[in-house]
Amino acid sequence: MSTFDFHCQIDEDMFSVTVFLTRVLVTITLFYVAAGCLLYYRDFLYNAAALGFPLPVPVGLGLAIGLLFLGLLLVLGWFTRWVAGLSILFTAALGFLFFAGNFNKIYVALIILLIAALLPAALLGPGKISLDYNHALRRAKKTFRG
Repeated sequence: MSTFDFHCQIDEDMFSVTVFLTRVLVTITLFYVAAGCLLYYRDFLYNAAALGFPLPVPVGLGLAIGLLFLGLLLVLGWFTRWVAGLSILFTAALGFLFFAGNFNKIYVALIILLIAALLPAALLGPGKISLDYNHALRRAKKTFRG
């Protein structure tokens, strides 16, 4: 009886490009969500006040502006694993505030798609096209200078 011995050959350069493009597309989505909250800031902040947040304006604006910075860090690939997790939490929090505590089905689908898109970067790392990789490479070269 013959046995098969399959090995998964992964091209690391193409993996890095794929993860980079995924990070770019997720960043565009995060910017879209944050821009929607900032463009409709009156309704957004009214909902934050109606939900009983103690400081609705700083909380609401802080979440929206924080999501913009998380998107920037994500596309640059800096602290990618932490940023991926925080991006999901911030997007869920902004959706909770924007829809006044009632998630609609489209937004839940968006959160699930963001989780699916950010899992490779969160679990496997950002790839070669990132500041994390460049930083790790500099540290390794500094350690092994001799």
